[in-house]
Amino acid sequence: MVAFTSCDTDAEGSKYGISGIEAAFASTQMNVEVAAEDNGIIKVPVYRGNTSVEASVSISMDKATIEKGTFTLNNSNVAFAKGEAIGYAELNFGSVDKLSATGKYEIILAINDKSTLSPAQSGEITVTAQRRLTWEDYGTGVYSSELFGQAWEQPILKAKEGNIYKLPDCITEGYPFVFTLSDDGQSLVNWDKQATGYKDATYGMVYFSPTGMQRQGNVLLFAMRGLVDAGTLFSGFTET
Repeated sequence: MVAFTSCDTDAEGSKYGISGIEAAFASTQMNVEVAAEDNGIIKVPVYRGNTSVEASVSISMDKATIEKGTFTLNNSNVAFAKGEAIGYAELNFGSVDKLSATGKYEIILAINDKSTLSPAQSGEITVTAQRRLTWEDYGTGVYSSELFGQAWEQPILKAKEGNIYKLPDCITEGYPFVFTLSDDGQSLVNWDKQATGYKDATYGMVYFSPTGMQRQGNVLLFAMRGLVDAGTLFSGFTET
């Protein structure tokens, strides 16, 4: 970070006081994929321009993230030693297994005291976090769609990180389904609302969201809803 000062002694002198902390985030956006080796922590860098003294910067997290409880802020103050230009706010998510297989989490951090900001004024950052998964070939099954009245051979992928499965290009090319089963494989843990790739002429993109799952031997039956932005378009059908 560079501090620009004026050479005109008849003008205002320094563009900003050297006594300030001159703190800022690197940018307004940060995208991160997390895995088990992150040990439940996302480190968000905070920079400062004035390193001549020890300092600390007060950080807060948005109310919506606090209420959800998935992420917590380990340190509400980022401390800098003398001569240190970078510190870290730590977001704690506990275990990667607590995160959705397909979900993205947006966390907003802010520097509370605006008088400590650098002229860049990067005092707020949105951290978008998602789970990083390693997919391996699991085999081929048969997908039967009661909604569309068709069946086809369906490749299946499984994540090394857990009992998480992906059906690539299932209803439409480029639109996979991802779901998580319990450790014993007998019940559905998670299937986020996911786009099918099929667009209704009136209501647009149709999303699948199951209300439950039954397992019969090697067959999984999902009681499914077809959702659109306006609400539920289809219900009472089973995808197998």
